Amino acid sequence: MLDESSGMYGPFYYNLIWLIIGLAFLLMAIAIIFVIIFITRRKPIKTIADLKPQAPKIIDIEAIKAKYLAMIDEVEKQFKARKNKASVAHQQLSLIVRLFYYEALGFHADVLTLSDLKKSRHEHLTKLIEEYYPDEFDALQRGSVSGSAEKARQLIKEQQ
Repeated sequence: MLDESSGMYGPFYYNLIWLIIGLAFLLMAIAIIFVIIFITRRKPIKTIADLKPQAPKIIDIEAIKAKYLAMIDEVEKQFKARKNKASVAHQQLSLIVRLFYYEALGFHADVLTLSDLKKSRHEHLTKLIEEYYPDEFDALQRGSVSGSAEKARQLIKEQQ
């Protein structure tokens, strides 16, 4: 047995609380490492191949045609009643035809410029909008609204 006269002391026993605190810090460090690894890992990139196919949207093209033909008739009626100028009527006709293409074909013609439309595959629409441009922005009001309305009607009626 060790005594104090030899200069040696018996083993010092640590309190159990220090062991618990040490283990808690160790577990916390491990948890932080796992959280960092989980947060910073690369997420899988979603591609078009990951998209689920949607059911086809069934539209009633005849009802849509009737709706837009009625809108063209209304524009022409307002122009003949002198409620609108020719440039306003041409702007409305242009918008009506663009919205028809959006609703019937899903083509966002309503937000495209003429140069964007020229790059598209919709040649008839592009040609018609191109004809409307001078009349839309003409300060002298020279455009024929009746002729423009008839062209818009023809374009809508031709769509399948």
